[in-house]
Amino acid sequence: MELIRRNTEYAIRALVHLAACKGEVVSAKEIAEAQDIPIEFLQKILQRLGRAGLVVSHRGAAGGFSLARKPSEINLLEVITVMQGRPAVNKCFLGREACERAPTCRLKYNWLVLEQKIGEFLADVTLQDLVDQLLGK
Repeated sequence: MELIRRNTEYAIRALVHLAACKGEVVSAKEIAEAQDIPIEFLQKILQRLGRAGLVVSHRGAAGGFSLARKPSEINLLEVITVMQGRPAVNKCFLGREACERAPTCRLKYNWLVLEQKIGEFLADVTLQDLVDQLLGK
């Protein structure tokens, strides 16, 4: 089971990079090089994060990106939800979105509990927490 997809991992790395820069405007090229993310892919990710209100795009010669809010106000659940939708582990094993067995499924409750715990954990981890970990705080 893949909980965090590659584009979401790149988004988290880019946001942590911005958070570590403490409000500075950082170019996409700098982020891409520092985080080893393909620049074309990163630009699409940054556009998506901008539309979601997580980053601000600054135009001009000294342009780039900065966080739209404090790192302590952005959590991993929000980032993951923006990039790939809310984490879900209770999808039907048969691959159907609306499983007709859902009302009697014996496994459904366990998956819902797991999904809730994962969501709570991710909501408790902020970008500031990740920056602090990087800095050994």
